[in-house]
Amino acid sequence: MPRSNIVQTVITQLRDVPPVTWLRAVPYALVAALFIAVPSDLIDTPIFGRPVPIRPIDYVILAITAGLIGLILAIRVPKSDASESQETRTVWGGFVSFLAVGCPVCNQAVVALIGTSGALSWWAPVQPFVGLAAIGLLLYTLRLRLRTYELIACPVPVG
Repeated sequence: MPRSNIVQTVITQLRDVPPVTWLRAVPYALVAALFIAVPSDLIDTPIFGRPVPIRPIDYVILAITAGLIGLILAIRVPKSDASESQETRTVWGGFVSFLAVGCPVCNQAVVALIGTSGALSWWAPVQPFVGLAAIGLLLYTLRLRLRTYELIACPVPVG
């Protein structure tokens, strides 16, 4: 299927989602934003510190990923292997988003692997691309969730 058809299909499916789903997405997105932004110190708290300045792209990645997480979780589908797989992908998307917006020298795994100077010279420039990967994973998960929802909301008649 050509990309333009995929985008058009997803937009059509999003229009068909009940309005209450959009309302349900807001608290999910806010919770996701807090889970990502507080430990990465995008929201300043006395608990966490960040020696490296926040970049504007960090807020963009946070807003997009939190919104997608909220929307995915707000679309209700019955429990199944497919829905559990989608929820797992959503959690991974949130984790990858956290890595993308987090302080590069505060990530102990990165510092252990490549050192502080490597974290600043190699990891920090790569983080926006990691954010794109998180957005891509969440968009793919949203597409799967919408397909699952569509199959349940509009079942195909048998026979």
